[in-house]
Amino acid sequence: MKIEGKVVIMCRIIACVLSLFLMLISCTEKIERVSKYPDLLNEAVDTIAYSQFVDSIKYIPLETTDACLIGNITDVEISEEHIFVLDLQMQTVWIFSRDGKYQGHVFHKGDAPGEYVNMCQFEYDESNRQIVILDLWTHSLLFYTLEGKYLKSIGLEISAFDFKILPSGGYVISLAGADNKEAGIYYLDASGKVVSQLVGRNQEHLIYMNSDWDLCSIKNEICFMAPNLDNEVYHFDGTELDTIQSFCMKPEIKHSYKGNVSLEHMEDFVRTRYIESEKWLFAAYWCAVFDLRYFLYSKAADEYLIGKYLKNDLDGVQCSGKTSMTKENTFLFWCAPEEDRNPILQILYLKK
Repeated sequence: MKIEGKVVIMCRIIACVLSLFLMLISCTEKIERVSKYPDLLNEAVDTIAYSQFVDSIKYIPLETTDACLIGNITDVEISEEHIFVLDLQMQTVWIFSRDGKYQGHVFHKGDAPGEYVNMCQFEYDESNRQIVILDLWTHSLLFYTLEGKYLKSIGLEISAFDFKILPSGGYVISLAGADNKEAGIYYLDASGKVVSQLVGRNQEHLIYMNSDWDLCSIKNEICFMAPNLDNEVYHFDGTELDTIQSFCMKPEIKHSYKGNVSLEHMEDFVRTRYIESEKWLFAAYWCAVFDLRYFLYSKAADEYLIGKYLKNDLDGVQCSGKTSMTKENTFLFWCAPEEDRNPILQILYLKK
């Protein structure tokens, strides 16, 4: 009995050791999956081809009429019934049907009640059928009907460059590109009051860099990869902030940026674009010395691509700009049309 008892004890010890060993392996694998070290210089190929990450392409020409001539596409959102085009040059949100037919627009630039001074982003609240416009100058959100009728305004407790409406209520706003101590990503309640700072900015990285957007949406979560000199990917559902991926980009940052600096001779890479879909992540990096690098990461394959150029090798139509739209595992780019015509949307259905 004593021998049998010793055997049982030994077996339990061995089982505990094996269990601990497996836990350590699991933790190690998790760390390896989370932490990656892409080298924007030494791993970059000349060209990333569409066929490496795109399954198919769909085009939607945006109708040109006497009442609708887009100055420049800044961002796009597609709902179940409509296409919305943010045009900062014209300070307008253009509205089209899903097949690109012009339906109307929202333009209320001014300083009177119900008007915005400097539109910098927008959202379509599909559940309430409202267009929400962010006014950079007055730090407020203005709400309009699809017909352009003004409904209300909400003052924000902190200024913002970008925002997203949380399905669970409230807003996520970005001030990540500012060169001050308030720079970061914030969670605001429905009245515009700050609930919490989700991510602050490294005080050594206060270079001013205002992108067209910092935030993306995937289902019920707001996604971001910010601030501009950091490369962690976060998801926020209104309750939990999760770090999904951490990219330790090479080469490492050489300089500190505690205030206004000129970008003309900048040696370090700064992120200028971020787009995230269900299966893919896209980022663009730029520095004055080495110019541009594109970074594409497949979540499913856990692999990345780095290149100096993007090339459409599927049908040869090159894009002229990108948007933050990523519904149903797509990227939405746009192509410049002939003169005096509106752009053409290029929907990239991404590989799974």
